[in-house]
Amino acid sequence: MKKSLQKVAWRQGAVIIPNEWIVDKSGATELKESSAIFVANCAKLGFGFSETLLQEINCISIPNKLEILEQLKELRGVNKNWTPLVKQWNIPTGEDIVDHLITWFANIIGSNKGIKLPCGHLIPEGTFPLERYNGCPFCGTPFEFEALELKASKNKLQILKLWKEADLKNYLKSLLESPVTLDVSQAESLKILLAHYDVPEDTKINIKETLMLVIDALVKNDKWRKAENLFSTPNDILRYLWYKHTGFLQIIEPKTIVSRKTNNASHYNVALDKSIQSRIKAVNDLKLKFDRAQCRMYATWINDLEMDVSKQCENMHPKRSMWVRVIRALRLAEYSKKSGFEKLAILLDDFYNENYEVWQATVNKMKLKSDAESTFKLLKQRPGLFARSLFSSMLWFGPNVTLAHFKEIISLLPKRLIFTLNMYAENYFDPSNQRVVKPLGGNNKKIEANKLLKLYSKEELKAMQESVRDLSLDVIKEGFKMVK
Repeated sequence: MKKSLQKVAWRQGAVIIPNEWIVDKSGATELKESSAIFVANCAKLGFGFSETLLQEINCISIPNKLEILEQLKELRGVNKNWTPLVKQWNIPTGEDIVDHLITWFANIIGSNKGIKLPCGHLIPEGTFPLERYNGCPFCGTPFEFEALELKASKNKLQILKLWKEADLKNYLKSLLESPVTLDVSQAESLKILLAHYDVPEDTKINIKETLMLVIDALVKNDKWRKAENLFSTPNDILRYLWYKHTGFLQIIEPKTIVSRKTNNASHYNVALDKSIQSRIKAVNDLKLKFDRAQCRMYATWINDLEMDVSKQCENMHPKRSMWVRVIRALRLAEYSKKSGFEKLAILLDDFYNENYEVWQATVNKMKLKSDAESTFKLLKQRPGLFARSLFSSMLWFGPNVTLAHFKEIISLLPKRLIFTLNMYAENYFDPSNQRVVKPLGGNNKKIEANKLLKLYSKEELKAMQESVRDLSLDVIKEGFKMVK
């Protein structure tokens, strides 16, 4: 069993025992002496075993048991150097910056007065108390090494369970179908599993960040043709391109990345201020360069999208400035003239000439005309966006008509979203309240209250809050009615 797969199992509190490790297929019921010693050593590390795992371990060879033991030691970090650089480290050694400067000058000049250490540094007399150090006080190189010796304690052991190859595949499927974004450890485990197993055919990937990791695994295995079935919009392709270029799983604007890196490198001391160099480096790093193979891959993905061309243009519109750069860098105009890329040619023509309508622009146009019926007809087409603009629509058209239309599509929304609206209503309808938001990849910003709040009295704003609260209560009542 490969060490990387075993690492995935460790994180889930399991041990993988491959079938080829089983040497005693008679199914011995008595615990062997080597197994007993193995269990005792693992207990010192804080690990125990389930009954099924112990039966499997009892049937494997001694080298395999030693392999598992070494991996457990590596997991606990007992083989690392646990000797501190300073003896009695809780007592100050009395050194200061002058001692470092004297030592630095002595090593530059090459003085003969002092003690030469194995690392090559000369420590002048009267600077560092060498009797207090287990290594070089100037560079920090340790000279004494001691492994951590763990002993059995009264603490509860971590019980490890048995995993087979089928359990790894089930865990892979659970990661792919996770309803929330994976953390760093889960993302690393997913990459390891995708390097050994294919994506199950009946798996539905719900999170875009997880989708990018799957596509990247397919591309690395030279299966990018299979990846085109995972893209549904042009911005999915842009997200993957940006992930490979910057390492971010979200589409963060270039100006935001440059601004963030510039601010991180700034300093009040002019000598330590590296903001200009950092800005130049960030701009150069964000320049797009692709070889012919990459250009053809992205061009094929975009050309084979099943989405209607007008919908694709609308999807690309919010990131129009980024798409203009990407189209040039990928030479898409050149590929659109080739046979088989006719849909790409139509897409580029409509996108550059803006021969498409943007849904949000139409909504804003209807709002400015105070056309409530047309506005709500459009908002009902996208219930999620209707929920996001519910409070502003209540201020614009009035609470009664807005909530009447909103109730028509409320069954299409998750209940947690309705409860969230109830939670934010009190803050939103407060004219003196400032909302704090954090843009993706940026810093916290304060947003002033909606100016339309000044058109309403305190009693009217209080009534709006109560109407949203009543709406959430109605949702709760309907939920209880469905329970039998």
